[in-house]
Amino acid sequence: MALMYIHTGLLLIGAAVMVRAAVIEHFWTIEPVEARMPGLFTRTAVGVNGQWPIPGIDAMLGDTLVIHAKNKLTEPTSLHSHGLFQNGTVFYDGVHMVTECGIPPNSSFTYRIPLQQTGTYWIHSHSKQQSAEGLRAPLIIRDPNEEYEYDQEIVLPLEDWFRIPAHDMLKQFMSPDPRVRFRPIVPYGIIGGACAGNKVLNFSPGRTYRLRLINMASSFDFHFSIAGHEMRVIEVDGIMVREHTAHGVALGVGQRVSVLVTALNSTDANYEFHADMYTDLLQMPRYNPLNYTGTVQYAEGARVRRDRRDAWTCVSDLDLEPLDHEPLLDNVSTYITLDAYSGVFSDQTFRHSFNNHTYVLPSVPSALTALSAGAQAHDPQIYGRQTNTYVLNHMDVVQITIVNHDYYSHPFHLHGHVFQIVETGNLRSRESKLPLDAPVRRDTVVIRGGHYAVLRFRADNPGVWILHCHITWHLDLGLAATFVEAPELLPEVPDMLRENCVAQGISTTGNALGDKGPLPCDAVAEDPTPYADQFESLDPPSGWKLVSYMLHGGNDDID
Repeated sequence: MALMYIHTGLLLIGAAVMVRAAVIEHFWTIEPVEARMPGLFTRTAVGVNGQWPIPGIDAMLGDTLVIHAKNKLTEPTSLHSHGLFQNGTVFYDGVHMVTECGIPPNSSFTYRIPLQQTGTYWIHSHSKQQSAEGLRAPLIIRDPNEEYEYDQEIVLPLEDWFRIPAHDMLKQFMSPDPRVRFRPIVPYGIIGGACAGNKVLNFSPGRTYRLRLINMASSFDFHFSIAGHEMRVIEVDGIMVREHTAHGVALGVGQRVSVLVTALNSTDANYEFHADMYTDLLQMPRYNPLNYTGTVQYAEGARVRRDRRDAWTCVSDLDLEPLDHEPLLDNVSTYITLDAYSGVFSDQTFRHSFNNHTYVLPSVPSALTALSAGAQAHDPQIYGRQTNTYVLNHMDVVQITIVNHDYYSHPFHLHGHVFQIVETGNLRSRESKLPLDAPVRRDTVVIRGGHYAVLRFRADNPGVWILHCHITWHLDLGLAATFVEAPELLPEVPDMLRENCVAQGISTTGNALGDKGPLPCDAVAEDPTPYADQFESLDPPSGWKLVSYMLHGGNDDID
């Protein structure tokens, strides 16, 4: 089962390298495959060309990535290139019923993406729970003029994997009964394509390694460290940052971090590395964190040294500074506040919401609604109340304040952009933290329970982009919002995309219901609405609000 993603070669700071753009072409047959966890269990996964885990994709800045995707599943699928801006190519962003209708069974679609960024990314399905079922792979875009020197790089995707199929897990998480909803489901770890515990990273004395860490999990954070070694953080979510020394890094779902590690000058010992899985979603005293390890190997058969420290401090986003030193965006023209809550809704299911609206897929992809609506494209109403849509003017500076009223963390990911992290804080203590002069930029930010974050970005990328929690189940249960950005500047739709919509009987024009004109106020009256004041929230604001269930865990929570 082991897959190693390694690229070697000396990269020189400031070196002038001639770039010859290439077409990086892949033919992906997306199909069920047998996924074996040696010595544990075997079950069906979603793989590509008969493989799982799926091999990564390597490219260079200026290349064009072309993926010919053929769907051999029994349901629609799609592919999202996580972290790519898709500037001018919004219809290849791969979000089911936002930018496309999905690829129907036994049909195909070609994603054609000019690579205008460098860094560490990944590709995954954005349809149902297919990413959690294995349809995910690293995507590395290299810069011919690297900022840092290193001798070798290792791409290390970090994944969670479950015995239980994802659609069955979703049913559990939707239960209105907290005794069912919070029943522990213990994952297995996959590190660099190998079962946790089996992964070996071969180091040679004195060499410097770039480890590209990618959290491709569906639910769990990863905490990564190497016994006896320091790391220097140099990249987060595709943004190069000034070196920052750390003993360990934390990655929320969807986040990526590159670190430089210089090997020791002795081969007397090998060293344990940790890729510990952690969640505050479930109360699992015996399983949280799950301490998964591997080996940094200098010499086969040498003794293994372990780090005996009980804990280490993670790097804070606000301690990082981008290399380009982009200053804080000013002249904010659009302010948006998103309050994240969860609770039982009127359809007797547990759901998540922004501002008491749980996201529900529209009947027409929102990008096609925007393209066909003419002047009405600037009216948020036509996209449907349950899509949480905000229309942004071209080049406006947008500030979003996300307030997490749940007791657990949410890793929020924005498509089409990176954002500056302007401020973070605690709702109870009212303590806050401000960034350096040049705030770090990311596309995914983890907001802990009872905390908030203030984010800014410039609306310079016409398209339809969603902001959502990247925990699979939270997105599926409605924690998403839509940004329709400069709809008058959207590009044309690929013919294959329209054909895939028609093949599924999905309209390619009209409002969220497929009709012309604005939606009447009662058009979505049957969509789920929250019950008021049913549970106790972490920090309820004034007025009527959906409030969140607070679970006080104990040994009774363990089956």
